[in-house]
Amino acid sequence: MSEPDEPNWRTKPPPEARIVPGLFRSRNYIWDNDHRIVESHGVTWSQFLALSSLRAAGRDRTMSPTELYTAAQVTSGGMTKMMHALRDAELIERIDNPEDGRSRLVRITPKGAQLAEQIVEELIATNKLLIGGILETEEVEELARLLHKLSTGLQNRKKEALRPKS
Repeated sequence: MSEPDEPNWRTKPPPEARIVPGLFRSRNYIWDNDHRIVESHGVTWSQFLALSSLRAAGRDRTMSPTELYTAAQVTSGGMTKMMHALRDAELIERIDNPEDGRSRLVRITPKGAQLAEQIVEELIATNKLLIGGILETEEVEELARLLHKLSTGLQNRKKEALRPKS
């Protein structure tokens, strides 16, 4: 009886087959590291996303709860719980909506803005050391450019796929 033919395995997978695992491994390492930093400041990742979104929300640093739960990537129920925790910690405040007396807006407090800025600065410094210790400055710039291009292209494809066919 003869041996079955061995599959025709490549000795080195093509680049497309190496990208996704490389992105996942890198993302997981950075994700875990970033979460540890954020949580060392006494807030969750979603709370940090909410604070940083409010911090970047223009002059008044105010958003509606709907805008905020979209930015923080939580459900509306999760948002209510998160807003209570952030309010209790005096990181946000609820204010009347001047355009609609039936609703209230969320505004970051000076304490919340300071915390968000502190966390962002620590994340940037840590990731700069982390990535900069591996990639040269030009490679970091190129990687950022390529990831932006890939992310934008994939988002556009997703939007196109969701459009009804004529």
